[in-house]
Amino acid sequence: MDFTTEKGYIEAVSRGDEQAFESLFLHYFPRIKGFISGILQNEEEAEDISQDIFVSMWQSRERLTNIENLNAYLFRVAKNAVYRHIERSLLFRDFQEQQIDHALFISTDNDSIEEELYAKELDFLISVAVEKMPPQRKQIYKMSRVEGISNDEIAERLSISKRTVENHLTQALADIRKIIGFFIIAFL
Repeated sequence: MDFTTEKGYIEAVSRGDEQAFESLFLHYFPRIKGFISGILQNEEEAEDISQDIFVSMWQSRERLTNIENLNAYLFRVAKNAVYRHIERSLLFRDFQEQQIDHALFISTDNDSIEEELYAKELDFLISVAVEKMPPQRKQIYKMSRVEGISNDEIAERLSISKRTVENHLTQALADIRKIIGFFIIAFL
């Protein structure tokens, strides 16, 4: 959808044109749902949140004329909706405790508030990724990256092979990279 067409649809939707809204919905819904699903790793929650975004968009359609870039707007709304969703879940409590005890990426350089906020968002996303991991992978990741325990010692403590520990860490890092990739895509 090019800019002029998109702007025309936005103006039509702001006037209450249901067909224009349906066109925007059909164009953007799969992308927004895919983005949210990539972060939450839960199709059902992603669908619910995505639908809520579009319902809210329809309900406040009069304000749509102020939007210059609908794509950027929808992805920002989606990111914020995901954050609110996670805040309401038990994961957020776990994140708060982990943030206090083990801040992974807090910037010590006070030269840029923006860099610090970016680092905190990344830290938050990593915490979400870790909390979504299967129990053993999460335990191994935390033992390795948070507690600083060697792979050999983890294997010994958990009575598993060192290779199993390495496999879990490899998969944990892949999970984290995937979520960070979605985060980066949203801001490019």
